[in-house]
Amino acid sequence: MRAIKILALTGAFMMAATAPALAEQRPRSSLKVAVTVADTAKTVRLTCDRDGGNHPTPRAACRLLRAVKGRPARLEVRKNPICTKEFRPHTVEIWGAWRGKPVRFTKTYSNACLMKAAGGAVFTL
Repeated sequence: MRAIKILALTGAFMMAATAPALAEQRPRSSLKVAVTVADTAKTVRLTCDRDGGNHPTPRAACRLLRAVKGRPARLEVRKNPICTKEFRPHTVEIWGAWRGKPVRFTKTYSNACLMKAAGGAVFTL
Protein backbone atom coordinates (compact mmCIF):
# COMPACT_ATOMS: atom_id res chain seq x y z
CA MET A 1 0.00 0.00 0.00
CA ARG A 2 2.80 2.35 0.88
CA ALA A 3 4.48 1.69 -2.49
CA ILE A 4 1.28 2.68 -4.28
CA LYS A 5 1.14 5.98 -2.37
CA ILE A 6 4.77 6.73 -3.19
CA LEU A 7 4.17 5.86 -6.84
CA ALA A 8 1.08 8.10 -6.94
CA LEU A 9 2.95 11.01 -5.33
CA THR A 10 5.87 10.58 -7.71
CA GLY A 11 3.49 10.66 -10.67
CA ALA A 12 1.78 13.79 -9.35
CA PHE A 13 5.12 15.58 -8.91
CA MET A 14 6.23 14.59 -12.40
CA MET A 15 2.97 15.89 -13.90
CA ALA A 16 3.34 19.17 -12.02
CA ALA A 17 6.94 19.54 -13.19
CA THR A 18 6.10 18.97 -16.86
CA ALA A 19 3.04 21.25 -16.98
CA PRO A 20 5.06 24.52 -17.07
CA ALA A 21 7.38 23.05 -19.68
CA LEU A 22 4.41 22.20 -21.89
CA ALA A 23 2.95 25.67 -21.40
CA GLU A 24 6.24 27.27 -22.48
CA GLN A 25 6.19 25.29 -25.73
CA ARG A 26 2.91 26.86 -26.84
CA PRO A 27 3.33 30.12 -28.75
CA ARG A 28 2.27 33.19 -26.83
CA SER A 29 1.37 34.97 -30.05
CA SER A 30 -0.40 33.46 -33.02
CA LEU A 31 -1.41 35.52 -36.04
CA LYS A 32 -2.76 34.93 -39.53
CA VAL A 33 -1.26 37.20 -42.17
CA ALA A 34 -3.04 37.56 -45.52
CA VAL A 35 -2.02 39.58 -48.56
CA THR A 36 -4.56 40.02 -51.35
CA VAL A 37 -3.61 41.23 -54.83
CA ALA A 38 -6.19 41.32 -57.65
CA ASP A 39 -8.57 38.85 -55.98
CA THR A 40 -5.75 36.40 -55.21
CA ALA A 41 -4.97 35.94 -51.53
CA LYS A 42 -2.09 34.25 -49.79
CA THR A 43 -2.46 33.48 -46.10
CA VAL A 44 0.16 32.22 -43.65
CA ARG A 45 0.32 31.56 -39.92
CA LEU A 46 2.92 33.37 -37.81
CA THR A 47 3.73 32.43 -34.22
CA CYS A 48 6.03 34.47 -32.03
CA ASP A 49 7.73 33.95 -28.66
CA ARG A 50 8.64 30.69 -30.21
CA ASP A 51 9.01 31.99 -33.71
CA GLY A 52 7.49 29.76 -36.36
CA GLY A 53 4.42 28.90 -38.36
CA ASN A 54 4.46 28.68 -42.13
CA HIS A 55 5.44 32.34 -42.58
CA PRO A 56 8.52 32.51 -44.86
CA THR A 57 10.61 34.60 -42.40
CA PRO A 58 9.16 34.15 -38.89
CA ARG A 59 12.20 35.41 -36.96
CA ALA A 60 12.43 38.68 -38.87
CA ALA A 61 8.64 39.20 -38.79
CA CYS A 62 8.43 38.54 -35.05
CA ARG A 63 11.37 40.86 -34.37
CA LEU A 64 9.55 43.68 -36.17
CA LEU A 65 6.29 42.98 -34.33
CA ARG A 66 8.05 42.88 -30.96
CA ALA A 67 9.46 46.35 -31.67
CA VAL A 68 5.89 47.71 -32.03
CA LYS A 69 4.42 45.56 -29.23
CA GLY A 70 2.36 43.50 -31.67
CA ARG A 71 0.63 46.48 -33.29
CA PRO A 72 0.92 46.14 -37.09
CA ALA A 73 -0.46 49.65 -37.64
CA ARG A 74 2.70 51.05 -36.05
CA LEU A 75 5.06 49.26 -38.42
CA GLU A 76 7.16 51.56 -40.58
CA VAL A 77 10.20 49.66 -41.75
CA ARG A 78 11.40 52.23 -44.29
CA LYS A 79 10.45 55.87 -43.91
CA ASN A 80 10.06 57.83 -47.14
CA PRO A 81 10.58 54.87 -49.48
CA ILE A 82 11.46 55.43 -53.11
CA CYS A 83 8.71 53.62 -54.99
CA THR A 84 7.18 53.92 -58.44
CA LYS A 85 3.70 55.35 -58.87
CA GLU A 86 2.42 51.99 -60.10
CA PHE A 87 -1.13 51.32 -58.94
CA ARG A 88 -1.64 47.66 -58.07
CA PRO A 89 -3.41 47.52 -54.69
CA HIS A 90 -2.14 45.11 -52.05
CA THR A 91 -4.41 44.55 -49.06
CA VAL A 92 -2.86 43.23 -45.87
CA GLU A 93 -4.97 41.64 -43.14
CA ILE A 94 -3.63 40.40 -39.81
CA TRP A 95 -5.76 38.81 -37.13
CA GLY A 96 -5.20 36.64 -34.08
CA ALA A 97 -3.66 37.23 -30.68
CA TRP A 98 -0.48 38.97 -29.56
CA ARG A 99 0.51 37.87 -26.06
CA GLY A 100 -3.12 37.23 -25.18
CA LYS A 101 -4.51 40.45 -26.66
CA PRO A 102 -6.65 40.38 -29.82
CA VAL A 103 -5.12 41.80 -33.00
CA ARG A 104 -7.09 42.95 -36.04
CA PHE A 105 -5.44 44.98 -38.81
CA THR A 106 -6.44 45.73 -42.41
CA LYS A 107 -4.82 48.19 -44.77
CA THR A 108 -4.56 48.59 -48.52
CA TYR A 109 -1.34 49.89 -50.06
CA SER A 110 -1.10 51.29 -53.60
CA ASN A 111 1.57 48.79 -54.61
CA ALA A 112 3.95 46.10 -53.35
CA CYS A 113 6.81 48.56 -52.78
CA LEU A 114 4.79 50.70 -50.37
CA MET A 115 3.44 47.59 -48.63
CA LYS A 116 6.94 46.19 -48.05
CA ALA A 117 8.25 49.59 -46.93
CA ALA A 118 5.57 49.69 -44.26
CA GLY A 119 5.62 46.12 -42.99
CA GLY A 120 8.88 44.61 -44.17
CA ALA A 121 9.18 40.92 -43.35
CA VAL A 122 5.76 40.84 -41.66
CA PHE A 123 3.94 41.63 -44.93
CA THR A 124 6.32 39.82 -47.30
CA LEU A 125 4.77 36.48 -48.13
